Amino acid sequence: MIVTLVFLVVLGMGLLVGSVVASANQRMIPEELDLNTVRDALMEKKGWSLERAEAACTEYVRFLTLLKMKPGFMLVPWPNAEGQDDLDQFWHQHILDTAKYAADCNRLFGRMIHHNPHVVRGSGQESEAVEKTQRLYARTFGSGSYGRPVDAMFLTGCGACAAVDAASHSHSSGDGGHGDGAHSCGGHGCGHGCGGH
Repeated sequence: MIVTLVFLVVLGMGLLVGSVVASANQRMIPEELDLNTVRDALMEKKGWSLERAEAACTEYVRFLTLLKMKPGFMLVPWPNAEGQDDLDQFWHQHILDTAKYAADCNRLFGRMIHHNPHVVRGSGQESEAVEKTQRLYARTFGSGSYGRPVDAMFLTGCGACAAVDAASHSHSSGDGGHGDGAHSCGGHGCGHGCGGH
């Protein structure tokens, strides 16, 4: 009887651990998120049209897709064709619903994705991150953001980090990162897949 009970406890613990590992490997993809409340809040609070809110939602899903693909990469939200920061505002509105944002991050990434407000606009760090973000976007989606034509120069360079000069660095296999000092492939180096702007 004791042997049977111990076996059942061990079997139960194995099933629990197995289900936790399985759920971590079966995370949602950004397209599966219900972002209608975020979209609707922007339409109500900012007076956006449905078309504008949907366009920002589409780009936000792409932003989350890139964060999921490149967890150590510093992505910078990109402007729409009119130069407005609709994608960033969509992200901020999602964050404001703290419970939903935390749950969505957990479903997508298994952890919180923090917003990095410390990147100085117009700085060299921001300029480099903007260019790398545009390159990664073009390579991933085959277009420019908001359906704009892709700039052919964004299709050249390092495929792993979107740096311009692919020949000046090598990829290491130790920690998943790479670089030899010619440039930093990890973005701002926080290691948490933070977005910045």
